[in-house]
Amino acid sequence: MNIKLTILALGLAIASTSYAEEISPYYVAGGFADRPTVVTKYDPSKVVPLVYKNKNEMGFSESIKLGAADSIAKKKFNLGLLVIKDGKVLHESYKSKYADENSLFFSASMSKSLTAYSIAGLVCSGKVDINRPTGEYTDELRGTTWDTATVRDNLMMASGAKIPVVGGQIEKGHFGKATKHIASNNEIMLRNGERDREPGTKFNYLSADTAAVERVIAGVTKKMNMLDEFKTQVWNQVGAESDARWNIDKAGALNAYAGFSATLRDWGRLGLWSLAKNREDSCEGKFHKEANTQQIVNHKERQGKAFKGYGYQVWIRNDNEYWWSGRFGQRVGINTDKNAIIVAFSYKNNYMKSLYKLMDEL
Repeated sequence: MNIKLTILALGLAIASTSYAEEISPYYVAGGFADRPTVVTKYDPSKVVPLVYKNKNEMGFSESIKLGAADSIAKKKFNLGLLVIKDGKVLHESYKSKYADENSLFFSASMSKSLTAYSIAGLVCSGKVDINRPTGEYTDELRGTTWDTATVRDNLMMASGAKIPVVGGQIEKGHFGKATKHIASNNEIMLRNGERDREPGTKFNYLSADTAAVERVIAGVTKKMNMLDEFKTQVWNQVGAESDARWNIDKAGALNAYAGFSATLRDWGRLGLWSLAKNREDSCEGKFHKEANTQQIVNHKERQGKAFKGYGYQVWIRNDNEYWWSGRFGQRVGINTDKNAIIVAFSYKNNYMKSLYKLMDEL
C-alpha cells in the first residue's frame, strides 16, 4: 500500500502502542493486520446486503440527524463512520486519505465484547458453567488469580487481579509483546497473576481477564485458540462481505482483548447481528441480553467514565444502550429502544461525547 509507505516514511507509525493516547491512523485503518494474524474467512453465499436509506426518503428530523453525522465525519481524527437506524444505513463515510470500504479497521478493545459472545454456545450446551472457577476449564493459569476466579468474574472484569500499569494492560507493553511475538499472553499473565482483592467484588478493567476467557474457550474445545468457536457463534452468523483478521500471540492464542480487524460495513453487520441476538428467544439470546446489561458497577476510577456499568466484556451506558469500546476512539454503540447502531473509528479518543449525543438524538 502506498499510504502505508508514506505514513511510515513520515514517521507517523509509533514504535509502541502500549499506552499512547493517540496512534497512527495507519494502525487503525488496517496496520495491525501486518502483525501475525489468522484470516477469518467470510462465506460469499451468505452475505447479508446492507440496506441504505435514500436521502430523498428522509424527513426534516432525519436530515438534521444526518447533518450531525456529517459533522462528526469531518472531525480530524475520524477515519470511518456508519450510522444505522431501523435496519437502514443513514450515513457511511471514510477519511479517504487513510481508509476506504476495503480497510480492515482495528477493533482495539472492542474485541473483548466479541470474545464474550463467543462463549455463548458453550454455556448453552452445558459445557461451561460461568459460575465455576476458570481452572476447571483450563490448567494454563494455575497459581494465578484467574485460575480460582469464576468465568463470570473474568467476563465482568472482576478477577481480583492487580490494577493494570496502564490502560487495561497488566504489564507495560503487554499488547506489543503479544502481537510482536515477544511473549505469549499466558507468559505475561503467569508472571503477573497476583491478587489484590477477592474475585467478583469490584470492577477492574483488565485485558488479561479477557485473555482468560479465551483460554477457557480453547480449553473446553481442545483447540489452540477460540477461532472456531468465534466463527460458529459470531462471524458465520453476521453475513459478512469480506474476510477479517485476528492477531495471535506467539503460542497461537487469539489476542482476544484487542486483536480483531474487519471492514466498516462488517462492523455494522456485527452491530445488526448483536441487536437481533439480544432479542432472540433462546438460551444464547438470554446470554447476549445478560452480557449487554449491567452486571457490575463502574466506579469510573480509571476507564469508561461515560458508562455507568459493565456487562460481560461490554460497556453499559444506560438500561437500553451498550457499547463496544476501544481506547483510541473505536466504538460500536447499540440502542435497543431506538433500534440504532453507530460505528466509529478514530485514532484519538477526543470527540466521543459527540457520538453519544448523536445516539441520544437518533
